[in-house]
Amino acid sequence: MGFDTFKQLYPDPQCDVALKGLYLQRNEPVNQDPEVYTNFITSLDGRIAIDKPATHEHGVPDTITNPRDWRLYQELAARADVLLVSGRYMRELAQGTAQADLPVSTGPEFSDLRTWREQRGLSAQPAVVILSASLDLPPAGLRSLSDRRVYVATGDEAPVNAVSRVERMGINVIRAGSGRKVDGSCLVQQLRQSGYSRIYSIAGPEVLETLLRAKVLDRLYLTQMFRLIGGTCYDTLLEGGLLNPPADFELRALYYDEHGGEGCRQMFSIYTMKHANTS
Repeated sequence: MGFDTFKQLYPDPQCDVALKGLYLQRNEPVNQDPEVYTNFITSLDGRIAIDKPATHEHGVPDTITNPRDWRLYQELAARADVLLVSGRYMRELAQGTAQADLPVSTGPEFSDLRTWREQRGLSAQPAVVILSASLDLPPAGLRSLSDRRVYVATGDEAPVNAVSRVERMGINVIRAGSGRKVDGSCLVQQLRQSGYSRIYSIAGPEVLETLLRAKVLDRLYLTQMFRLIGGTCYDTLLEGGLLNPPADFELRALYYDEHGGEGCRQMFSIYTMKHANTS
C-alpha cells in the first residue's frame, strides 16, 4: 500500500483506493434531495475537542489532526452547496482564535477541488448557514465571509432587536423552529426550498444533536486516530440528553490508513443513518 492510498477493509477488503478524490467520487451524483452529512475526527478515547490553555476554548486536538484527514475534509466541503456552522465559531473567527478558516481552502494544494466545483457550475465557495439562538454574532466575523452567501438560522422566539441587527447587515435570517433554537427538520426543508441539495455540517456536538433529533442526517464520516490522549475537559461526538429512540447507523465503507499523523495509523469510516435511502 503506497503513501497516497488506503486499504479498503469494507465492502471490498481486497481493494486499495486513492486518497485524492476518495470522498468526491464516492458520492456523485446526489442520492438524496437534500443530502445532509457531517464529519468528525476523534482520538481512540473519543476526544473530538479539548480545552486550549491559551484561549480556554475547545478545539480539535493538535495530536490527532493530520494532512490526510484534512484533505478529505476539504473534499467533503467541495461537494457542498452549503455549510452549517455554529455561532461560537463565528465569535472565534472574529477574535482570531478559530482553528481554521472555512473550506474550501484557497491553498494551491486544493486547486483541483476549486476546479471540480467550477466544472460542475457550483459557486466558488459553498454558502454558509450560521445556527444561533442568541444571535450574538460579531460583525467582524460576518464581514470575513464576504466571499460567499451567508444566512443566519434561529428560532421564532429569537430577540426581535437581534434579528433586525443581523438583517441590517444584509444577511438573510431563516426562522427555523418554534422556540429559541433551530429545529433541524424545518431548517433542512427551508434550505431545500432555496435550492441547496448538499448540506454539510462542520459544527460540533450541539448541531449534530439538532440534526439527529430531527432525523435529517444522512451520512456520518468519521476519522479515528489510533491514539489515546486523555484529559479532563473535552468534547465527545455527541453530548446532551439521551436520544429516544437512539440513532442507528449502518457501515457503508471502512478504510485503513498506515500513514496518519506522526506515524500513528488511523481509520476512515462512512456511516448512513438507517432511515436514509442511500446506496
